[in-house]
Amino acid sequence: MRRRPGTGITARAPRPTIPTSRIASTRGCPCWRADSIWSEDLNNLLPFYRDVVGLPVARETPGFVVLGRGEAPVLALGTHSQVHGRNADPARHMVGLTTDDITADWKRLKDAGIPTAIWSSFSSSTARADPSSETKEGDMGAKAESLARQFEQKAQEATKVFDGLSDADWKKLTSAEKWSVGVVAHHVAASHEGIGGIVKTISSGQAMPHFTMQMLDAMNAKHAQEHAGCTKAETLALHKKNAAAAASQVRGLDDTVLTKTGTVLAGMPAMSVEQIITGILISHVDEHLGSIRATVGH
Repeated sequence: MRRRPGTGITARAPRPTIPTSRIASTRGCPCWRADSIWSEDLNNLLPFYRDVVGLPVARETPGFVVLGRGEAPVLALGTHSQVHGRNADPARHMVGLTTDDITADWKRLKDAGIPTAIWSSFSSSTARADPSSETKEGDMGAKAESLARQFEQKAQEATKVFDGLSDADWKKLTSAEKWSVGVVAHHVAASHEGIGGIVKTISSGQAMPHFTMQMLDAMNAKHAQEHAGCTKAETLALHKKNAAAAASQVRGLDDTVLTKTGTVLAGMPAMSVEQIITGILISHVDEHLGSIRATVGH
């Protein structure tokens, strides 16, 4: 793949996640050899990849844009009539960006205010994605502590949202998950434990059992049926208990294990422990909170 002069950035899929919009397809367009991301409006995506990341527009037609040099495009963005709202599962589709100067691009993106979960998805064969994350002697566990605090802040935000839901809010149907708000909240609360188990398994160097996206969808559907009548009180209690346990687990990690990798879902790229914490544990709460807020209007 070619790089844009002056940026040295190319895109390659699949790699760690850059959550953008709800994904309708995970296949690249075969005629372009480019990975494709579909949105209800590609203009929700284009400014980031073109203006912030720096990928040039190779070809543009109504509803479809190909990014990268013309002879070697690397990423396609399109508007799709069957895609609506934010992606409820950011790990379903993964796009990675590779650069020949990770330090310079890390600084550029950080200075632009891009969240860590985004610029940590950049990779280089010769440098770490985040130069500031280099562990100094006597500073073991500092990054894990920071990640634990990030999760705790997100969990506290969820607690506040859940607690403020009225009985009418609790019964409203979300457009993203097609579940009641109460079921979505209970799903968030219950998932802390399962995701924490993934963190524990990968950080200890063990392999995850074979688990597919279809199995995950079936498990989530079963949970929604079994907990259709869940109450706010029991959901809040479960959320607080599981969130505290997950935060404690992350806080107890040695920073050296954050780079360990493992396959979470069959057929998907391996993820590091840090990526699992930021891209699944924390982002999972954020995504579903967004859905709840969009449904109840506050």
